[in-house]
Amino acid sequence: MLSVTPILMSTPELILWSASAGATALVVVLALVDCIYSRTQASIQALAYLTGCFLFFCLLSGLVDTAASALWSAPAAPIRIAQVLIGPVCAVMGSWWISQWLSAHKRDRFGKNILHAVTLMCLVGGVLCLFIQPDWALLVSAALTIVNMSVALLISARAALSGDKLAWGLALGCALALPTQIGLYTMALGSNRLSLLMQSGVAFVGLLSMVITARMLWLRNHHARQISGDDSSQRDPITRLYGSVALVQKIIAAQKRRLRTRRDGALMAVVLFEPERLLKQVGQFGLNDIYIQLARRMQRHTGVVNPAGRYYDRCFVVLIESMQSPRWMRTMSLRVASSLRQPLEVTSLAGERIKITPDTAVGMVHLSSRGEDVDQLLDEVQKVALAARGMRSRAALLEPGTGMAVPVESADLNQSWRAMRAVKPSKSRRMKSSSTRGVSVSSNFHQLDESRPARLA
Repeated sequence: MLSVTPILMSTPELILWSASAGATALVVVLALVDCIYSRTQASIQALAYLTGCFLFFCLLSGLVDTAASALWSAPAAPIRIAQVLIGPVCAVMGSWWISQWLSAHKRDRFGKNILHAVTLMCLVGGVLCLFIQPDWALLVSAALTIVNMSVALLISARAALSGDKLAWGLALGCALALPTQIGLYTMALGSNRLSLLMQSGVAFVGLLSMVITARMLWLRNHHARQISGDDSSQRDPITRLYGSVALVQKIIAAQKRRLRTRRDGALMAVVLFEPERLLKQVGQFGLNDIYIQLARRMQRHTGVVNPAGRYYDRCFVVLIESMQSPRWMRTMSLRVASSLRQPLEVTSLAGERIKITPDTAVGMVHLSSRGEDVDQLLDEVQKVALAARGMRSRAALLEPGTGMAVPVESADLNQSWRAMRAVKPSKSRRMKSSSTRGVSVSSNFHQLDESRPARLA
């Protein structure tokens, strides 16, 4: 059993940390209300994680030690065990659920592997802390927890750079959690008692981190509920993505914002070719199932925050409103194209479960602050997707300087958006004739024109 040196507070410290604990408890109560209202797995996970953060706050600040000593003189050993375990437990919950929250298993395999390795390390290390020397147990626990939060910050930043807007908030929450953890563990170790002013700073930053994290968790859960909701006027009834009208409206609004913010983004189109051939094998029900699975795979990589819609029956369009660098266009389009080429399991007309490999392609167009016409952008991104069908990677990008659709793996992308904006676009940004690198698709675009919606805006 671990020996314990209770952390006893002075009266001003007790007032400070009692108020901070009350504020963090309010965040947990709000998470409980949301969990009762939404009854989703994400809300339950958020409640569990925020409850762990509240206990982390109370145990390592010394509030529990002081209260136990004042009220019933409880043995300190169980409290020290809880202090050792609470950090790795919160770390395991956080890293595992952040991986799901960011869809790291689909969008960032490097991040997934790192997060899972850190999760395993915290899980095993937390238990082993109970069997090492008492003087080292809390120190090792602190190291595990801080390393875990550092990795979570890195992976959240990577997701944010790839266009996931909510990941910026999560990265900020992780960045604020790091000094909070360092401060609380410094207090718990007792080697250097912080001044009251520094403790106030730790408490404030910790509360701010918890509020931001809770807000991001709620927003992600809210987006997920919207996708599964019943807003028939905005959503496609089959895939639950935005309908064509709502999607075009969102692109128009994003283009207006882009004139003010000067941010760069991208428009992605995913096209399913020859659905009539699939219809003969699986029927209408099976074809709808294929559309649903394709939409889900696509959103795992682009994120639920970026607006995705079914522009028409065989074409999906995703608006990535903000991307950190041009290189992420290549990364995202290749991941989506690779995922969509994997076989799908559907029910055939004979009632048997069969595997079908859909004929899909991905096209991507850069969105700059020049305010391009939305109809022209939608035409271009579909043309690029059609050109991608004849490419090895099934992913193509429209080069701004040449106006040609080229495979994303060989596209000439600049290091920054500023350098890319400096390249003058081709006249009317029309798709040019073919060359060794580019492909012209203007003459073949009538193949997709038959099922396109009329002009919407």
